[in-house]
Amino acid sequence: MSFQTELLGWHDFYSITGAAAASLVGLLFVGLSLHLRVVVTRPEVQSLARVTLTGFAVTLVVALFMVVPRVNDPSSIGWDLVGLGAVGGVLVVRSLVAGVRSQYRTLSVQRLFLRFGSSAIAIVGVIAVGGVFVANDYQDGFAWLSGVAIFLLLTSLRNSWDLLVSVGAAIQIAARS
Repeated sequence: MSFQTELLGWHDFYSITGAAAASLVGLLFVGLSLHLRVVVTRPEVQSLARVTLTGFAVTLVVALFMVVPRVNDPSSIGWDLVGLGAVGGVLVVRSLVAGVRSQYRTLSVQRLFLRFGSSAIAIVGVIAVGGVFVANDYQDGFAWLSGVAIFLLLTSLRNSWDLLVSVGAAIQIAARS
């Protein structure tokens, strides 16, 4: 099967994935804006919000890369994915450092490492799949990238839940004070 045919076969999957990620980013902004004071004053909440947004944004941009019409060159997708993964990795590591340094935590350090670690694994997956595309193994690249995209969405959804619980816990603590 040619690269163009394979790319076209994945179009609907990535259209749906991108739409889901964009919708969830919108809901994340609405949810966070309702309790912006907590997000701004709690570094671990802010860090978790940033890493969650990064996961959704990487998913969205991956989907955009996959629906852009391309010439018969899978390595161009590969380099796009490697670059995107590098940027996402920097954002995740920066968020983890800020979250761990926070003096007041509603999430344990172990839970922060779990949430940030799963996001980091997903980002490394984007980079690794980019390498598969650069090597012109686009059939395996498409198969692996779909799994990475699903993992990114699920990880970001799980992080969203922890973010919601963290904001609620911070509000409860502030109400008792």
